[in-house]
Amino acid sequence: MAGELPLPDFLASVGKTELKPGGSYATGALLRMLNLNGKHHALVVGPAAGNTALFVSMTTGATTEALVKEEKDKVTDSDPALKRRSTARIGKVEQMPFADARFDAAMIEATLAYQPAAQQVATLNELHRVLKPGASVGIHELAWRQPPTPEIEQRLTDIWQGHVHPQVVRGWWDLLEAAGFSGVENELAVVSYFTRKGMTADEGEQAAEIFHNAFETPDRMERFSRAYHEFTENRRYYGVILATARKS
Repeated sequence: MAGELPLPDFLASVGKTELKPGGSYATGALLRMLNLNGKHHALVVGPAAGNTALFVSMTTGATTEALVKEEKDKVTDSDPALKRRSTARIGKVEQMPFADARFDAAMIEATLAYQPAAQQVATLNELHRVLKPGASVGIHELAWRQPPTPEIEQRLTDIWQGHVHPQVVRGWWDLLEAAGFSGVENELAVVSYFTRKGMTADEGEQAAEIFHNAFETPDRMERFSRAYHEFTENRRYYGVILATARKS
């Protein structure tokens, strides 16, 4: 049943390929904030990390490694030079298969907000471990624009149908600083899952087909409509944080 899937998985089931809350715009903005270049070796974590790592290598010249869950999540490119610059490893975010101080930068998207509090701490500690001293971390995560009421928290839980634990901006700062990062800087973006502009930017010509698929059956239509109305009507609560910090 569509209602049993966590919201990102439900969106994937109707054909959506961009499953990060701020969409392709937020990924691009975070890359600009990290200011990567060809001298950097960067870690990429999140949905479709293999594709994102390729994009990062193509647009910045940095070498990248994606952390993926399964062999099928690995992505390669036909360009031999790009294949050498962008690779992938299978592993868990709380216990990464990388040596200490391996990376010049790390980019984690749509991961921390879907973890319970203890797991968020473990993941940020791992990111700190695999980064070199002075290296940068960037996060792209669901955030509360203002502290939610208990009713709004429950509505998000009901809509999401899975683990979802966004923080207010100060909460994300506190977690980064507690993990040993400093110099936090952030921007806020909109949740683009259901905006017309976001859907078009992320999915292009496939946007119309996604809407068609979403309304193909009554249970899909009900799930999609409820999520759309929740994020639209309560947008003063829902946002996306793009934050960078340095390993102290």
